[in-house]
Amino acid sequence: MCSCSLALRAVPLVAALGAAVSGPARADDAQSVVVTAGRVSQQLTDAMPHTTVLSRTDIEQSQAVDLAALLASEAGVQLSSNGPRGTATSLFLRGAQARQVLVLVDGVPLSRQDATGQVGIEHLMLDQVDRIEIVRGNASALYGAGAIGGVIQIFTRSASATPQASLRFEGGSRGLLHGSARATQQWGATQLSLAASAERDRGYSALDAAQLPAANPDRDGYRNTSAAVHLSHTLSADHSLAAGWVHSDGTLDYDSRFSAPADTQRSRTRKNLVHVASDNAITSNWASRLRLSTQREISIDDTSGSYGYHADYRTTVDSLNWDNSVRLSPALTLNGGLDHQRQRIVADDGTGGTYQHTRTLTAVFAGVRARLATHELAVNLRRDRVGDTGSRSSGSLAWSWQIAPAWKTLASVANAFGVAPLGYLYAPYFGNATLKPELSRSAEVGLQWAVEKHRLRATLFRTRTTDEIEYDNATDAFANVARTRNRGLELSYNGQFGHTTLRGSLTSQHAVDDVSGARRLRRSDVLGSLALSHALGQGWRIGVALRHAGDRPDSGNVTLPAYTVADLTAQWDMRQDVQGFARIENVADVRYQTAQYYNQPARGLFAGLRWRLPL
Repeated sequence: MCSCSLALRAVPLVAALGAAVSGPARADDAQSVVVTAGRVSQQLTDAMPHTTVLSRTDIEQSQAVDLAALLASEAGVQLSSNGPRGTATSLFLRGAQARQVLVLVDGVPLSRQDATGQVGIEHLMLDQVDRIEIVRGNASALYGAGAIGGVIQIFTRSASATPQASLRFEGGSRGLLHGSARATQQWGATQLSLAASAERDRGYSALDAAQLPAANPDRDGYRNTSAAVHLSHTLSADHSLAAGWVHSDGTLDYDSRFSAPADTQRSRTRKNLVHVASDNAITSNWASRLRLSTQREISIDDTSGSYGYHADYRTTVDSLNWDNSVRLSPALTLNGGLDHQRQRIVADDGTGGTYQHTRTLTAVFAGVRARLATHELAVNLRRDRVGDTGSRSSGSLAWSWQIAPAWKTLASVANAFGVAPLGYLYAPYFGNATLKPELSRSAEVGLQWAVEKHRLRATLFRTRTTDEIEYDNATDAFANVARTRNRGLELSYNGQFGHTTLRGSLTSQHAVDDVSGARRLRRSDVLGSLALSHALGQGWRIGVALRHAGDRPDSGNVTLPAYTVADLTAQWDMRQDVQGFARIENVADVRYQTAQYYNQPARGLFAGLRWRLPL
């Protein structure tokens, strides 16, 4: 099935969603600066891959309850979770597996080295997030293994030049209580930002009793405490130092469809991400950044009953990155550097399976970006050595043509690779130390229209992956058994019309097993979101957000039905320093599942206050 036919199938969706629209967009989105798309600072409109940005304003106006909820409306993004908030959430970007999407927090990679294949975005709260950059498509030439589907980078909030403090409180349905505090201060050339938050959500019974009459009817609650510290010091006009710490501790109660009704299940995940960085202008044309970082994650599962167990998984990832950008002329820029990473897993699955392993990843990368009149060319090459599996090369070639002041056409080809987490290789009983890297090739063409307050991007893409790693039921172990492909059309739009901002996305894709032709599990052929945010005056703003996912297959030859969910939001300035906000999630009380047997939240009402304090 060609991408054109997929686009035609999506036309009824566009018509149906035309009257309702999604979360907020910034008026100056077309002028945003991004760093993830090319690993150097550039204007968003100059980014070669299909890239979108979510600002702090977007985050606050969306009133998204967590990172997963915020990303759910973005082009090419689909989420799936086995239960309520806090349960493991798979993020598919352009149909790629969750472990094939690289997630960074201030440049620190989020990586679980156990056998789940998850990243752990469900425990990242939004109180400390300043902006998010989403880059779609193969990015191994810049970031190495784990970037087959793309890269999502989360930037935490740093200190501002003006000292300030703020408080935020929220409460609502299902016993949700959320509070956060933040303060920034400056002493000469030194800036400090401190933030903390706490949340309790009593939840709901996630398992569908109609499908599983023996399901435990208890509430599946979630609790989270988070904190962040950011410190920066300017040594001179050309040199600065920065350090940051992000902490998250999430605990959830969940239900397993394989347990007895009276059994209890609880999971706790603690994350700590620390980085120190030095930014230096070596010369007027040479910018350099050296960053040392570490990620620590502890994940613990406790289950009672006849098959009860206590499992403990500990992942450590230490990284050293050196990035350089040298501008040889206004039309020619070179970039390159080194990456080094040490990954370690210490695991006890609670059933007698214990293991610990360490590996290193070392890479060198380089790229050139050249402009000739209305044409621009970007070439990137990278060489990675991954533990004992040998070395891999990846590359990308991208071209753009500014055909008119507001119009640009783009095209690119790239290859990528992914390596198995250490748990896939060495977990007792089902690990497979002979696994080969997954290999992927992609091509895309795009068209961009951008003026001051509007940006529209359309991208036709095609990706093929070989030696994809999946659990092989024939051998009861992980193996290189899959060959997959996805092709489709992505659309994203941000714009402003007077006092109204508009944000929308549409993805029409066909992700399949390349051998059998069967659709890939939990991937919809059509995804869409549209949103409207309107300023009424007198400090009032209202919004409506709509997201849609088409039907998708699940295990056991089950097809999960399509769903469309609408949310309403409002915010108002009660005083110059106090803002109220409220939202109704799932207004129509739609019953839907992103994974078989597990219901998603019903309609809920929430309200809160933001209070800016003087310092």
